[in-house]
Amino acid sequence: MRFFFLILFLALLPLTAKAVEAPPGQEMVDAHKVLRGHFIEEHQMGDGKMPLRTSGHFVIAPAQGLIWGIEKPFPTLTIVTPDAAAQDLGGMVIKLPAKNLRHLYDMVGGALAGNWNGLANDFDITKNGDAKHWQMLLTPRHTDQPKLPYATITVSGSHFVENIVLAKSDGSYDMFSFTDAVLSPMPLGVQEIAAFNEVGH
Repeated sequence: MRFFFLILFLALLPLTAKAVEAPPGQEMVDAHKVLRGHFIEEHQMGDGKMPLRTSGHFVIAPAQGLIWGIEKPFPTLTIVTPDAAAQDLGGMVIKLPAKNLRHLYDMVGGALAGNWNGLANDFDITKNGDAKHWQMLLTPRHTDQPKLPYATITVSGSHFVENIVLAKSDGSYDMFSFTDAVLSPMPLGVQEIAAFNEVGH
């Protein structure tokens, strides 16, 4: 569920963006390709207690959208397209708010796909490292805006994004670890097509 709150936060950002080059070595995912992999998400509170953890799989297909499938502890499927979004909670499909979904798709899928333009208007982006290991540090331009709850966002990887850490000033953070990333040519699988079609119905 933390990812659900993350995409709602991203959906509040403005539609305009500046051009930002992808870090060296990151593979670009275009409309003719699909990126699949697994993730582990940890939510750490500032009190130092054990973090809350979820895990699952993701699918990025720029021509279609983003699939975020939580497998543990409770199966939940979030599907985001350029025009709509929905969650499948064990067969019960809930449509998500439609406001600014095009920008939401551009940012969430964009960072994993190597397109950073969707974040450039609200964050100062500092690029470090090389093709073997790069890091993008995102710092909000306007820290007094409640829609930007994170003090910093750190994205790192090599061929693909491997880690995203969203840190708050109180010491709490959300961390996403991505593994087993595979870039393949289209088409999508049957279940993936069905998931994207479900959003439009």
